[in-house]
Amino acid sequence: MLDGGLPNLTFPEMAYGEQETPWDLRPLLYKGGAGTNVRTVDAKIEAGHLGHPLVGRIELVLRIHDVLANFLGRGGRRVTVSVQIQKMRLLFRWSDEHDFNLNLISVQQCYLDWTDSLVHRVQTGAGLSSQTAYDSGSVVGWVLDRVLGRSSPIIKTTRLHVIKRGSRALSPKADKQNLEETFALGHFLLDISDALSVDAIWGPLPVRIKVRNGNDLEEWSKLKRPEEIKPPNLKFPYQAKYLAKQAALKRAAWGADSTVRTRYPLINLRIQAEMFMLMGQPAINLAQVHQIRMDQWRYKPSTHGFEVRAYKHRRWGQVEFEIYSAYRPIFERYLRWRAAMFPDDPDGLLFPLIGPNGRQTIRHPESPPVFSRLINCCERAGIKYISPRALRNTNVNWTLRRTQDPDLTAEEKQHDTKTLLRVYEKPSQQRAMVQIKAFWAKHDPAQAAAGPGSCVGKTPEPIKDIPAMATKPDCLTPSGCLFCTHQRDIDSLDHVWSLVTYRLLKSFELKAEAKTASKKFLPQHPAELVIDRLTNKLNFIKISSPRRENWLKEALLRIEEGRYHPTWAKMIETT
Repeated sequence: MLDGGLPNLTFPEMAYGEQETPWDLRPLLYKGGAGTNVRTVDAKIEAGHLGHPLVGRIELVLRIHDVLANFLGRGGRRVTVSVQIQKMRLLFRWSDEHDFNLNLISVQQCYLDWTDSLVHRVQTGAGLSSQTAYDSGSVVGWVLDRVLGRSSPIIKTTRLHVIKRGSRALSPKADKQNLEETFALGHFLLDISDALSVDAIWGPLPVRIKVRNGNDLEEWSKLKRPEEIKPPNLKFPYQAKYLAKQAALKRAAWGADSTVRTRYPLINLRIQAEMFMLMGQPAINLAQVHQIRMDQWRYKPSTHGFEVRAYKHRRWGQVEFEIYSAYRPIFERYLRWRAAMFPDDPDGLLFPLIGPNGRQTIRHPESPPVFSRLINCCERAGIKYISPRALRNTNVNWTLRRTQDPDLTAEEKQHDTKTLLRVYEKPSQQRAMVQIKAFWAKHDPAQAAAGPGSCVGKTPEPIKDIPAMATKPDCLTPSGCLFCTHQRDIDSLDHVWSLVTYRLLKSFELKAEAKTASKKFLPQHPAELVIDRLTNKLNFIKISSPRRENWLKEALLRIEEGRYHPTWAKMIETT
């Protein structure tokens, strides 16, 4: 117990960064404590500026603390708990501002009133989006569900809702452009890695990065570029001359100082580029990459390269991924570079982002890095920046497209199949067209044939007693379809029109051949056999029913009027 008999609401088992304030739910017991800066709230509590703790809140806050502590104990991510604490402070802050008597019994009604206020802010355009409101209510509701022991989510009793838009299908052009942008970023990352060698980082400024798209970048490592320096004030020439001289001396001293103090921006840029390249290989999460330590790597002399074992909180267990053999030389080069840059830290983080003092800038182990410098380089180089999440999404969809196996892709990308299809899969128009075509080719008994009618087979098969001079079925020649056992007529006027038009086309062909034929006796021409076959079909159609007879009469009238079936019209017009 703390002073005053209050329960211990801290999280002593957590490791905190040098500049991070330890978590403590004690301010939630005081009116106005949730709205006070976390860095100064303890001092205000000790000074009595927030008054006495509200005894009615003790049981509620204690249960909230137990829920969060148990979640951490089961392997939950501390980033998730950090967000939960921030959102819970919003609920308590709103309660304090509206003089709500908040306790374990009234917290449900307070939550409903608070969510109503969020809905009101969304509807009135008070700087809150429906997605943000729903996210806040969902996070707090998850905690309260466990505090109150509810069997159904409390957020379902609110008016909060979010419009869930499914992933829109990418057209073939957009899909191709997405991959091209990803490849361009990968090439740019490799250009950065090539340029920022050990000698280049400790050498003179600026460091020039040659980008393969034709642009060249100059990295001044925290120095202003010459074009960004403000011109001297001509109203005070002597002062301007003195200031310019001092600035030149400082720039020269900065360039001559080849230490971590002046070169850490270049070191971090190389590290960020290498981090992105690693994430682009086996599609590792950013949450995993920036926490991997050198002692977690296990080298195995295999075709796959390196094998990595790490802990994934959402899986609550070990995960394993590999670095592809094609990337292995690049990664081995980075390991040599890291050993040269950090000789005193051989077992530390694989990607140790540092500050000017040479120490790591990470606030706590799970705090992801900020890629502002890499984003700035992409903008100046004319390369589209792709976030780690989008990069992983592209990698997952590319693998899914290549394998056409969701289960295999989910296993490789450390997910279950439902999560892969619900979160990561992005519909592709091109892939959908291929899948639809393959489906109907497998299940539809009637396929489009080369000749008139349809086809119910997979391989050509000639009819019984096919004439010797008849065109053999090959699924390419329209005439061959008429002598194939898989050809089927369609019971429609359009099909009868097609048969009549095709017979006219073959008669033109036969007439043209007759002009050039030899006078000696020739066997029956294949075109004549096709005409006989079509005539027999049309005769059968004529006598089969009065309706089909009318179809044949209509088709013959169209031919007399010069209205030919679109399938054969162009061939007839060019004959």
